[in-house]
Amino acid sequence: MDKKSAHQARSLEYYRGRQFSGQWRLFMTALVEELNASAGSEEMLAFFGHLGAKIASDLPIDEQDTLEGLEAAVNRRWHQLDWGWCQFYAESDMIVIAHDAWPRLDGAAKDTWAAALAALLAGAYNAWLRDQGGDGAVQVQVLKANSEGPLEFCYGC
Repeated sequence: MDKKSAHQARSLEYYRGRQFSGQWRLFMTALVEELNASAGSEEMLAFFGHLGAKIASDLPIDEQDTLEGLEAAVNRRWHQLDWGWCQFYAESDMIVIAHDAWPRLDGAAKDTWAAALAALLAGAYNAWLRDQGGDGAVQVQVLKANSEGPLEFCYGC
């Protein structure tokens, strides 16, 4: 099974086991649209990145000895929040992170929401990796943030 098919199968299994509530959809749509319109995209993404770091500090993970252990610990946090799952890949001198089954919005704000959530997740991944002893000067970068498929990040690229 190729990487894309494996991601799709894992996400479908995740969605089957979860119940999603629409109670926050209108609020989140209005929030990202208004922040983007009033503050601008860069400031909105910086704000969501800061929120991600705050969430990571509120939900710390124990020190992990392996990349697999780190992935499992992070996935326990995402499971608590019902925010999907992630997979870490070691490639050369970097870590690539795929995050799927993330809460999605429909409509005109779906791409703005994908970018905002990717910034939030990058902020959280950044904080957790730093807390694991990572270099504070190295930042998690968003590689892919669109409303379809997994969000993708890299650390050390």
